[in-house]
Amino acid sequence: MYRILLISDTHGKIDLINEMANRTKADFVIHAGDFGFYDQDSIYRLSPRELRLLVTHSPYRTQYNITKQTGSKELIEIVSEHQLLGDFPEYLSEQKQFSVPVYAAWGNHEDVQVIKNLRGNMHVKNLHLLDENNFYKFQHDDTFDFSLYGLGGNFLIGKKLFDKPVAGRGGKIWSTLHQFGALYQNVKHKGKASIFVSHVSPGKEPLLTAMITHFMPNFWISGHMGAPYTCVWNQFTIREMNESINWLQNNINSLDEYKPDIITEEAALAYELIKRIIPKKDYWFKRMWYINLPDAKDGYALLNVDGGRFALETYSRGITIKDPPDIF
Repeated sequence: MYRILLISDTHGKIDLINEMANRTKADFVIHAGDFGFYDQDSIYRLSPRELRLLVTHSPYRTQYNITKQTGSKELIEIVSEHQLLGDFPEYLSEQKQFSVPVYAAWGNHEDVQVIKNLRGNMHVKNLHLLDENNFYKFQHDDTFDFSLYGLGGNFLIGKKLFDKPVAGRGGKIWSTLHQFGALYQNVKHKGKASIFVSHVSPGKEPLLTAMITHFMPNFWISGHMGAPYTCVWNQFTIREMNESINWLQNNINSLDEYKPDIITEEAALAYELIKRIIPKKDYWFKRMWYINLPDAKDGYALLNVDGGRFALETYSRGITIKDPPDIF
């Protein structure tokens, strides 16, 4: 049996991962991005907007009068003084380590240079990246249980989808069609029990959802939305069959105007997957369930896997209901 902690959007509060894993007695952790992939030098690579967000989303926001005109130098001083980049530099330096394996996608707010380093020669004990180069298989006594794979970053409809990986700058990062094509080539056991992880929600991105349908995962875990509760659904809990098909194929030709004359073989494969018609006799996505996680401070989920059976528990800090409005 596996007990898997599902969390997202720690935004640098990395110690929270160990705290929650230990409290829930998790065997391992799946993280859906906005992890907090920063090192000590990230502060000089982030754009003023990203630095400003670190301050305005911190407990110290009321201490400063931060506006769009606030300069980088002042922002850097504030971020440095309060260590707003988070705990990850201490894991990079091996002052701390993860207590259980952590499988993490990156979000749209990360330092792309740190991601490149982790994909290269930099290693952190018990940390495993979810990207186009990695496909993980879990089994007991040589019996296949499920596979795990994923790709983080933002999904931006436009020319950025055709960038070279890893694509990003100034503290922002996005996925590319090349990466999705390469990941598709690495995914094995299509149609068997599997989990796909992204940062962006499939409920927001029909073209991404149309492409991942052909990967055939059973569960799609994501974050990014900031809702106070874990949201669990599939296409047919909210749409009729034809409505789902129309939604998935909405703006399917919108990428044509951005497609350059020359693209990689992997990008061409992902481009074809987006435009490929979903066979009506299959409707695999009818059995694909989405788990959209809140920020880690607001809640998490536990996925229990036992003998091919998957069971989900969700937990939330909840919301406070103030006096209801007058009803006329």
